[in-house]
Amino acid sequence: MKFFGINRLIGLILVLAILPLDSYAHGERAQQANTRMRTINWYDLEIGPKNVQVGEIVTVKGRFRASSQWPEEIPSIDDRVFLNVGTGGPNFVRLASNIDGVSGVQSTSLELGKDYSFETTLKARKPGRFHVHPILNVKDAGGMVGPGYWVEIGGSFEEFENSVETMLGRTVNLETFNLGSIAVWHIVWVVVGGAWLFYWIRQQPLLVPRMRKVDAAISRGDDPDSLITPTDLKVAIAFLTVTLLLIVGGFAWGEREAPITIPLRTAKTNMPADKPFPTSHVEAKVESATYRIPGRSFRMQLAVVNNGPATLQIGEFLVANVRFINPLVKTVTAIDEHDLVASEGLRIENGAIGPGQSKLIEVFAEDALWEIQRLTGMINDPDSIIAGLLFFYGDDGSREIVEIVGSMLPVFE
Repeated sequence: MKFFGINRLIGLILVLAILPLDSYAHGERAQQANTRMRTINWYDLEIGPKNVQVGEIVTVKGRFRASSQWPEEIPSIDDRVFLNVGTGGPNFVRLASNIDGVSGVQSTSLELGKDYSFETTLKARKPGRFHVHPILNVKDAGGMVGPGYWVEIGGSFEEFENSVETMLGRTVNLETFNLGSIAVWHIVWVVVGGAWLFYWIRQQPLLVPRMRKVDAAISRGDDPDSLITPTDLKVAIAFLTVTLLLIVGGFAWGEREAPITIPLRTAKTNMPADKPFPTSHVEAKVESATYRIPGRSFRMQLAVVNNGPATLQIGEFLVANVRFINPLVKTVTAIDEHDLVASEGLRIENGAIGPGQSKLIEVFAEDALWEIQRLTGMINDPDSIIAGLLFFYGDDGSREIVEIVGSMLPVFE
């Protein structure tokens, strides 16, 4: 019975290793609502073209604002961040990236409360349908995932080519370069490690009995090293000698095959220190905010002051990557069921604000995306902070972006 159970486990592992599994996860939904609201607000995102062939270029670009309300318990972006993309596997090759025109090949640091533009150039590698997300990896905090879009890649993987020219004029295919050497070295170290383990468990099938002997020797007051025999010492010295010879031999072989190398770069790219903070003609303050759980309805009262020359209306409320759209101001159509857009999810009462005017505005964001994107989890947070971006649109075609923050109270009836 025990043997049968082990066989079933081994069989399951082999099946999982052999079957080609496609990943359809949406990473932005996995993060806590509090994290998504108060870290990176992605907007003006463009990912395209959305139908390409193997070897063709896909561009991920847009803007993001690093929230000034960054949670204290999450490491900030002022140390190190790295711009990347998430696609559920090696489905693309990243050719280039930049933040505000500064190369994003290496890590950098950013400032809270500022807007940044970004662009990443990808090369389609593997046929299939993949969800592509921008990601800002923050040191000691993990990836801040942006909204994603499906990209269809046609063609055959055999058509993919990823060749580069070295400093000495040698052309190599990065897909297959030195795969044989990599396999050989893996086999060598697996054999060495396996032989070392086999020596110690050859007489006893488990490591736990040996640990018990060591504990028993210590409890008797004996030296646990007495359990190691002279033969054990000789074998250990032999393994150490073989390991050192392999390391020295591998280093000599590597120097002979590639005498000129460039180490992995770990330096940090510095962003311009004089980048200004975003300015706006609009001042907006959250007077009160509630979320009615039965109706999945968010409501807030805003005290708004328009210091600009144009009459403004709220056209969009961006919170945790979800876009609530006011259809009376702008039209945005969701691309598919996974697009984080509530095309008619924003309703404004007493909405138009003239130049120099101050108003108390009622904002309603109502859509099932509150539940689908797990944003209602914020009612379990100790502070229940709601944060996001409001997009005001002027009658002269202008756009004003204002970050808002306030405490939210849940309503259960």
